[in-house]
Amino acid sequence: MPELDSQTWLLVILIAALLFIIIYSAVKGLLKMLLLAIALCSSVVVWIFIQNKGFTLLSCITSAPRPWMVQTLAWCAAALVLAIFFHGMSWFAQLFSPSKKKAGVCSIMTTSLMCILTMWVCTIAVSYYGTISRVSFAHDLAEAHYHSAATPEVPAFMRGKAIIRRASGLSWLESIDPLESAVQSNLACLVAYGCSLTEEEYTRFYDQRLAGLGIPHSRRFLDLFADAGLRKLVQEGRFVALLENDRLNTFLHYNGTADYLKNIDGVIDGLL
Repeated sequence: MPELDSQTWLLVILIAALLFIIIYSAVKGLLKMLLLAIALCSSVVVWIFIQNKGFTLLSCITSAPRPWMVQTLAWCAAALVLAIFFHGMSWFAQLFSPSKKKAGVCSIMTTSLMCILTMWVCTIAVSYYGTISRVSFAHDLAEAHYHSAATPEVPAFMRGKAIIRRASGLSWLESIDPLESAVQSNLACLVAYGCSLTEEEYTRFYDQRLAGLGIPHSRRFLDLFADAGLRKLVQEGRFVALLENDRLNTFLHYNGTADYLKNIDGVIDGLL
């Protein structure tokens, strides 16, 4: 191994110092950007949650909650979440500073709230992608059952959501998940399955599996399965658009259909 002269050693040290500064700054900036992204996501999720649950929350305070009260509460809560994260990021920056300032009670509370909100948002994200994966899985199962495709594996997000929902200490999260709708998920799975089939196949699927569920005017399923727009969404794998499609929402608002589809996850999983 050749010996290095003093100038070469100095150059190596300077390059090493430069790399350290670049990596240090990149990690610090990356973590700050990640926290900022989580802050914005948390704020939006809280806003959506209060938009959906605001009247219920305000009913504990007043017997006649108004829409403006819900809007005020939603925006104030979203601003509060941002304030918590920005204060937390200020404290987080101290971790990279040479000062050894002790964390006070306020910093500890801020960090705890940041952790709780981050876990909540991450849980909601897993749940949402688990729902999309379930709809996609229904399509893959239809291909396997009717078109000799390979039997699909259960998606990771779908398994993750099932674990979260079955855990006794975490099952309550479903009640505060603003993106969760068992009704839409169940219907989207059936549509993804039916729209993957030919007319003869989805008619047989309806006669053998769906007709006996007791859903009012259930033959409307055949209209959904035959809908060219829905079939195109399924064919292109656009399952997010399928889940939020207006045709499905209209279907659910007819004569209490949503009540029949709300609590039959196991039935639908069995059908598929």
